[in-house]
Parts: sequence; structure tokens; C-alpha cells
Amino acid sequence: MATAVIALLFFSEAIGKRLWCAIILITLSSILLTLDTAEGVSFSFGSLLVLSAAICRGVENNCTRQIADKDPLQIVMVKGVGSGLAALVVALVIGEKFSSVGWIVATMQLGFLSYGLSIYYYTYAQRVIGAARTSAYYAVAPFIGAVLSMLILGERPELLFFIALVIMFAGTFIASKKM
Repeated sequence: MATAVIALLFFSEAIGKRLWCAIILITLSSILLTLDTAEGVSFSFGSLLVLSAAICRGVENNCTRQIADKDPLQIVMVKGVGSGLAALVVALVIGEKFSSVGWIVATMQLGFLSYGLSIYYYTYAQRVIGAARTSAYYAVAPFIGAVLSMLILGERPELLFFIALVIMFAGTFIASKKM
């Protein structure tokens, strides 16, 4: 939602009624996933941090969209080096110790597969379909992770997860249709 609002307000991206409907459905499904039915509805400091992260991600998504016509590989390299250096600085500041070379290589390979390829294809999709629609599709990723956890780890979510899943897929289906 943050990406779409920022795309509309600051980058003049055209967002039609159908895409707004999809964004609202996807946002609703995300809200449903945050509800803890046992505890009731509350807004914590952690929620504020998550909201702030979403806004920062929305700004970053739209800035990336502005350069999406460039070579996605170059964008990934710049963002990867920047993110890696930032993570290294944070790790050093909090006193983390270096792992063995094997773990460092394995971590770099995981970063390439999970972060590098993700940014590459995300940037390419932004070039083709825009920031708002790409973000709508991208929002399905947590559900894929949840399904994998059910298959691999035997996790069993509550009914609210499945309701949110149906709403998320409806929003994604609507977003996939041309405006």
C-alpha cells in the first residue's frame, strides 16, 4: 500500500480503480495476518517500526522504479554492495565475530539467490508493469513462505490465515488484470 500511495503522490504513476481495489484487498489480508485473536486488537511499538519499514520500502521501491530502465544487473550489484556493507557495519558495531570462510561463502551464495535474484526480477518487473502492480504481486511472497512451512515443517495455521489467503489471491488476481 505504501508503494502505491507514494507512486501516486510523488511519482505520478497511474493507478486505476481496479488496482486500488487490489491494493486494498492485499492490505486487508495483511492486516488479518497481524491479528492475534487471543490477545485482541492492539498497536505496539513494534507495529510502528513495521509501518515505518513499509514506508521506507515504498520509497525505495519507487526510487528503484525511476532507474528500472537501467540494467537490472547493475542495480542489483549497487544495492547488494550497499546492503552488504551496511549489514557489515551494523554487525561490527554490535560486536559480531566473523565466521569461518565456509560460512561466509555460504551466506554470500544465499544472499545471491534470495536477495540478488529477487531484486533483479523485481526491478525488471517494475520496468514492465510499474511499481504499484509489481508490489501487489510481491505481497504474495509471505504466503508462499507460509505454504512452504506447512509442507516442510508441518506448521498448521489458524482459520484466519486461510481467509487472508483467499483475500490476498483475490487482490492479486484483480491486480493481474489490465486497467
